[in-house]
Amino acid sequence: MKKITTAAAVLALLAGLSGCGLFPSPTPLPDIAPATPASVLPPDCPFVGRDDVSPVRIPKGTPRETVGSVLNAYSGWINAGSELVTAWSPGKAVPVNCVADLAAKNAEAYSSTLFTTHSDVAWQEYFAAVKVMNQQNLAAVRVAGPETGVRGTFALLQEIDSSATDSGTFLKFDAVYRPTVAGQGSWEDLDKPTRWYVELVPAGEFLVINYIETKPAAGYPAMP
Repeated sequence: MKKITTAAAVLALLAGLSGCGLFPSPTPLPDIAPATPASVLPPDCPFVGRDDVSPVRIPKGTPRETVGSVLNAYSGWINAGSELVTAWSPGKAVPVNCVADLAAKNAEAYSSTLFTTHSDVAWQEYFAAVKVMNQQNLAAVRVAGPETGVRGTFALLQEIDSSATDSGTFLKFDAVYRPTVAGQGSWEDLDKPTRWYVELVPAGEFLVINYIETKPAAGYPAMP
C-alpha cells in the first residue's frame, strides 16, 4: 500500500474539494490590437511605410555582373520613391516638403546599406549630392501626369578593367546617366560619359562600396 504524507493528503483533499487542479491555468491575456503602422513621413504627407523605403542591394557576382549591379543600385537610388509619388493623388496637391522628406529617407536607407560606414564630411557631401538627384526626379514625378513615367536610366558604355578576390572587388568602367528629359536638372555630370572607379567589399550575401570616384571620360561623341 502506498504511503502518503500528511501534506500531500491535505493538498489532495483541497484539490478534490475545489474541483480543480492544484495549479490552475493562467488567466488568458487580453487581446491586444496590432500597433498602427507608422509612416516615415510627417503627418501632412501621404503614408509611406518603412518597407516602402527599401534599397536596391548589390549582390555578389562576377566583376561584369557587379558593374551592372552597381549601376542598377544607383538607378534605384536616383529613382527611389517614383512609384510612390506617382500614386499620390492629386500629385500637385501634395506638399513640396513631402518630396524632400522622402528623398531624405531614401538617402538614409541607401547610404547606410550600400556603403561601408562613413561619417566624414566628404562622404556626407557625396550622399547629399545623390539625394538631390533623387529629389529632382521625385519633384518631376509630382507635377507630371500619372501616365507619365519619369525615370532616368544608367547605361554602361564599356568595362575597362575589373577584378575580384575573396577580400573585395575593384571596378573600372565608363557609364552615362540618361535622364527622362535631357538638359533638365543637375546630375553631377553623370549625364555625360563618366569613368567610375569602385572598390567593394563583402558584407554577407552582398557587396558594399568602400571607395568610389567618378570623373569625365574622354573619347566619346557628344551626347544628344
